[in-house]
Parts: sequence; structure tokens; C-alpha cells
Amino acid sequence: MKTVEIFEGPRAQTYDQSIRIWCPEYDSIQGLLPSLLGYHLGTSETKNVLVVGSGTGAEMVNLLQFTQAWKITGVDPSPEMVAQASEKLKSFPENQCKLITGTVDDLPLEENWDAALSILVFHFLPDDGSKLHLLKSIAQRLKKGALLVFVDIFGAGESFIYNLSLLKALLLSKGFESQLVEGGIEHIKKSLFPISQERLAELIKEAGFGKLHIFMQSLIFGGWIATKLD
Repeated sequence: MKTVEIFEGPRAQTYDQSIRIWCPEYDSIQGLLPSLLGYHLGTSETKNVLVVGSGTGAEMVNLLQFTQAWKITGVDPSPEMVAQASEKLKSFPENQCKLITGTVDDLPLEENWDAALSILVFHFLPDDGSKLHLLKSIAQRLKKGALLVFVDIFGAGESFIYNLSLLKALLLSKGFESQLVEGGIEHIKKSLFPISQERLAELIKEAGFGKLHIFMQSLIFGGWIATKLD
């Protein structure tokens, strides 16, 4: 089964502000991604990087500022988010970046990327085949040995509820209104689809990637690296 989450209206217009509320480490993650990719890909040779769910373009801007050697393609199903990203990317050469309105399935299979990023996308997909479908679709468009880097909400059972409670306490301590925090926490509980790291490892393996390596964890968020095997 294929599921697509499209941000529209206020969700798209306020994304850059709201994501920094609900993911307190967002800017730190964004700052880490270029050097993480640089460690694996190098910064002198031309590399093609795919950003899955490119949103308002934060990852693309950070990668393009990091090195001129990489060519970045962003794909997102939301025309409104793509429009915001396009505005941010106006100052970069056209041959260095490309935006596509659509999903990974819309990308030609003959374009093989050296790396793919999926930042805060996976938790929107239920584990009914949709998560696996996305991972397989990404894998089909990567070179052998290519890097997959993704950051997502994860966890299950009591440990997830505990970490979610810590996030709630953190946001309240920062002075955010109780109604906003309560509503957001309920949205995470009822509308998103986090899975355990163990389940994630199973899906990664089934999609054709090697062993997961976790590079960050903060409350309900985690970041992982895997490589395409074949």
C-alpha cells in the first residue's frame, strides 16, 4: 500500500516555525547533515544527492552551502512546500540543484544517486507496506554502496510514552502554551506512525540496505545511516 502525506495551507506556511518547536534539535540536525555526508562522500568529487521529502528546502540549502561539488535533487509531493524551497534556492546555480513536485516513485530509475536523505518523513507512513514501499523505491534509485541517511520519530511501548512525556515537559518549561503542547502531543500519539528501532532494522534489511548505524538520539527522535547492498 502506498501512502503520501502532503502539507498544504497553514501546515506548509508555518512549517519552518513549527518544526523547531516539536523537534528541539532540528537546527543541530541540519548543521550535522552536511559534515556527515562529507565524511562518507568527500567534498571534491561530483556526487548526486537525493533529498526525499525536501519540504521547504532546509537540507538542500545546507548541502549546497557546504560544497559546490554535490548536485542536489529534492522531491516533495506538496506544491506549496516546493514553492518555498524554490524561493530559498534562487541564489544557487541551476545546474547544482533541482526540485521535483512528486514522490520518489516519479523519479526515473536510470538516475542513480550516491546518497539519499529522508528527514522527518518516515513517521507519516503507516507500517502497512507504505514504509517498506518508500524504502524500496529509494533503494531502486541508489547506486550500490550508496548512503541512506534519515532522521525520524521512533519508539514503541512504555519507552516511547516516557520520551514523549519528556518532550512535553521540555516544551512547557520553555513557555509554550499548554493547549498547543497538549494538542501536539495528542497529534503525535494518534496521527503519526513511529516504530521501534528493531522494526526499522527489519524494514531496512528487507529493502536491500545493510546494517543500521545510529548517529543521534534525542527524546523521540533518532538518526540512522545505512548503505545499499546491491
